[in-house]
Amino acid sequence: MPRRLLAIALLAALVAPPAAPAQAAASTSAFAELATAASGACRPDGGGPVCRIWAGRVDHVSDGDTVAVDVFGDGTSTPLPIRLIGVQAMEQHVYSSVTAKRRGECHALAATARLEELIRWSGGLVRLTAQHPGSQSRGRALRSMSVRIDGVWRDAGQILIREGHAMWMLSSGGEMAWNASYRQAAQLAAGDPRNLYDRDRCGAGPYPTAALDVWVNPDADGADSENINGEWIRIGNNSGSAIPLAGWWVRDSGLRRYTFRPGTYVPSGGAIFVHTGHGVSTATHKYWGLSEPIFENPSWDADAIGDGAYLFDPQGDLRAQDLYPCVVGCRTLAGTVALSARATDPELIRVTNTGTDAVNLFGHTVSTGPHVYPITSAAVLAPGASLDLHPPAGTSDGLSRHWNKTGKIMSSRGGTAELRSRSQARDACVAWGTGRC
Repeated sequence: MPRRLLAIALLAALVAPPAAPAQAAASTSAFAELATAASGACRPDGGGPVCRIWAGRVDHVSDGDTVAVDVFGDGTSTPLPIRLIGVQAMEQHVYSSVTAKRRGECHALAATARLEELIRWSGGLVRLTAQHPGSQSRGRALRSMSVRIDGVWRDAGQILIREGHAMWMLSSGGEMAWNASYRQAAQLAAGDPRNLYDRDRCGAGPYPTAALDVWVNPDADGADSENINGEWIRIGNNSGSAIPLAGWWVRDSGLRRYTFRPGTYVPSGGAIFVHTGHGVSTATHKYWGLSEPIFENPSWDADAIGDGAYLFDPQGDLRAQDLYPCVVGCRTLAGTVALSARATDPELIRVTNTGTDAVNLFGHTVSTGPHVYPITSAAVLAPGASLDLHPPAGTSDGLSRHWNKTGKIMSSRGGTAELRSRSQARDACVAWGTGRC
């Protein structure tokens, strides 16, 4: 009968990176209490829903997001492989208890060392939690892991993400409890340039002053599964010259990556797109060749869904990223633009600048229901000016754009339309009939 570790989890509150503790080892009485607990709060600070809890001793650290734990009370001393929920460190290729023998991608060994340090501060004893005891990834139990530092339980995964040692990723198996705090930690880390977010941590990379940016469009127009190429990563170049991207690569928060071939350039003042699905590549449009969407559509509910796209140079330095939805330091046009909609024929969605300064709608999306229109070229609105978005086919010109839809997309009975920034922050919403913003 396979051994299964019970556990717990939920919204772990944001934890700042801890200073070195005064006590190197945690009190064993705290673990004796945990070992007898069948359930409790998901979060190490006592918040969140009721989940399952277990205690154990770490046998060894495999890499920056995987450990082996001897779980107390499971009837065996055989360590259980544990994959940390929501944590994605860079890949380590050679595993060894001898630090000098380890090999891996840039940042991988630093993440492993930091995780080992946190566990050492906790005396090797850990608190394991999960919402669903059976959740796993590639034969490893999915668990959140907390360490006890200076008498306080700290979420090890959140520390790794906040310090820039790892990316945040959505875990399988319905383990959603940590999403809100982890995505916030990731965005705070992105604004604190160290470790992964230190642009030259891996050594001097090519074109260090290149002004590159990343925009991911996770929500394709219509049903995502029927429009895979409507999901894309845009790499923009605001530099004064074209930037060659041979050997550079983009990735999602999972293990999927696309490497640019020789001869790929981002034109000065222009961009290239990497579409998720299949197609014939051109100078500015590349195709990943995947068979299903990979970027999660964001949510603002308790599940706190989000994702990210990342651009790495050949050295392994992270040069640009787009983490969404924005929850930290979000720039928004809210209060300076207004939406209006006409759901009767001819359908129309209008964005009006109600502020006193010009605004550029480039990088924003307009959506109604499953229909999404990304604004991928400049659309500068002077105060009082409007951009008109017409669902039917037609010729786009300046501030009059056409969606090229073949049928009606707005119900006269009711609905909503939204304007969102490239990081999915909501700038404006309009509702009609039975719709509610």
